[in-house]
Amino acid sequence: MKFDKTKIKSIAIRVGIVLFWTSMITGLAVALGFVNKQETDLLCKKVYVSIKPLELQFYNRQRVLEIIRKGLNSEKKMIGMRIGDINVPKLEKAILKQSLIEDADVYADMNGVINISVRQRKPLLRLIRYDGTQFYIDRFGVKMPLSEHYTARVPIANGNIFERYEKGDSVYSFVGNQLFRIATYVDKDNFLKALIEQIFVRADNEFVLIPKIGKQIIIFGNAENLEKKFRKLLVFYREGLNRTGWNVYGSIDLRFEGQVICKK
Repeated sequence: MKFDKTKIKSIAIRVGIVLFWTSMITGLAVALGFVNKQETDLLCKKVYVSIKPLELQFYNRQRVLEIIRKGLNSEKKMIGMRIGDINVPKLEKAILKQSLIEDADVYADMNGVINISVRQRKPLLRLIRYDGTQFYIDRFGVKMPLSEHYTARVPIANGNIFERYEKGDSVYSFVGNQLFRIATYVDKDNFLKALIEQIFVRADNEFVLIPKIGKQIIIFGNAENLEKKFRKLLVFYREGLNRTGWNVYGSIDLRFEGQVICKK
């Protein structure tokens, strides 16, 4: 019986490859198990908290740590605890339940540090309903409660507003959606953001903007063609009021196509 040396050599190579990868996988599993054991037995040395955006102050380090302790159902500090005894996913979930928090990431590293990264919701507008109920609308149109710790400097909308507040709900009414569109546009323009202080909703569901400077009101109408209306307003402020003065007119009407109507 003759042996096919080429065939035997091919089989030997395949067997060698299988044995190599088997040993590699086994070694990796052992190494991961060792690392996991080390990480589990590691003691927590530090809790690092990062909160963004920096300009918002709904939360600080202390308030985030209070949420964490409630998540652990204990007043015990995490410093000195075994990393394996800290339920990291549970802590992240506890943070994400907060209405003023948009996103959160919690993880432990090999240095014994619990890293907590928090992103606060960014409000665009503060709504005051006809009955006095107040809440924020964030950049995604999601409703946010007010905070006892911090008041965001955003335009206030009041008047003929019937939008209900439900935790985590999004704007749903015609007026609510139009207010959201206007607030989103204002937030993206530095001049308008510094100018507009209040949006009043009239009984006919048209909007009147109240600026922070000057004695005039801005009759905006509805939110249709809002880009054109704001462009007209910016041109008028730049080329008109700079010449006549900011307190000459009592009203600036943007409702009509291609023109700005002013009344003293």
